[in-house]
Amino acid sequence: MDELTNMSVDEIIAELQQRMDADVSAMTPEDAAAHDERMEALTAELETRNQAAEQRTARIEAARAAIESGNATRLDSVPLARAAGGLAFSGQIQDATDYSRYERSAYFKDLARRSGLVFPDMELTAQERAAFTHLTTNTGSVVPTETQNQIISLIDSSAVIFGDVHRDNFAHVYEVPRHTGITTGDAAKTNEGAAPANDEQNAFDTITIDGDEIKKTVKMSRKMQVQSIAAFETYIINETAARLAHTAEGMIVDTLDDATYGMATDNKISITGTSAKLTKAKLVEALGKLKTFNNPAPKGAIVYANGTTIWNAIAMVEDSNNRSYFIQSEQTSDPTIQGRIFGKVVKQDDALADNVILIGYPDLFRSNLFDGIDIRPYIENGTQLRCWDGYMLYGGVLAVPTSWAKITIGS
Repeated sequence: MDELTNMSVDEIIAELQQRMDADVSAMTPEDAAAHDERMEALTAELETRNQAAEQRTARIEAARAAIESGNATRLDSVPLARAAGGLAFSGQIQDATDYSRYERSAYFKDLARRSGLVFPDMELTAQERAAFTHLTTNTGSVVPTETQNQIISLIDSSAVIFGDVHRDNFAHVYEVPRHTGITTGDAAKTNEGAAPANDEQNAFDTITIDGDEIKKTVKMSRKMQVQSIAAFETYIINETAARLAHTAEGMIVDTLDDATYGMATDNKISITGTSAKLTKAKLVEALGKLKTFNNPAPKGAIVYANGTTIWNAIAMVEDSNNRSYFIQSEQTSDPTIQGRIFGKVVKQDDALADNVILIGYPDLFRSNLFDGIDIRPYIENGTQLRCWDGYMLYGGVLAVPTSWAKITIGS
């Protein structure tokens, strides 16, 4: 038997073929008995190996099905004591399976299933459908990370200020120490070798942010959903991102204008009158009010306005020879950048109202995405509308009240 174990399948088959072709009638009774015994041993060994191969194939297929359904146990969650060879293994065990692809696929199939929609590749058995049920053990988040990143990326590109400001992802209480000024101890002239009269004393207050719930429901008729299978996922992502972006952007603008959480009152400039227009003096005045108190702001100060205000107000600020101070940008990787004025980047943000200009250091607006971005499906009773609720819990505060300024032209 040890000899048979060391033989390859090809060698076993070759020997079987030779013995089948042998002339048994010319053998002695003892040789014929040994010949038959050898044939039976070779046949038994071949059947054993075939069964092992079939079992291995079945295990591979079962493992692939478990991975696709999200029920596979990740290798990093298996204790080494129970893992194969774990006690003798001294290195790191790593699971190279791309779970994000399977989670994402399972998530959107589950969305469709709960909404009554069947994709062409979703003709599954009852057991396979049950395997797609999302549990904390087989799903990293309600929305797969890749899909969340797509939505956040779309929000960042369509909500310009939201995409520029500093954003954290703490789940609990979010506190920001706000630098309000220097009370004493500014730089002063001294005699040689003498110490300054006063040490610098900074004024701080602490703002606690709880966040605001931002919600949006996307509704699609059953007919529309069934007839747009190819665009099903893209529609949900784009529509949810667009609506959440609009609200998140508005929340930041309102916070910047808030007396408690936003910019200093002295940094708000109004140009009044029926024929009011933006002038060099007012624009320079706003830039002169910006202070960071040496807080890091790597993006620098940026000018934000909608398209109407950029081309009808900012681009119309001219010198005495009627030459515009605004320099239009060449094509850049950021389509929101329209140009520069007095060295500051000018970005188009159509979420802002006409004749409103915001100038500031986006790094000094501290915000936090407490929860989300989450999409949950359901069917509306009666109408059969397919609905998706988008949700995010978001809040922020201006860490340095003098780091932003606002110009309002006219009423």
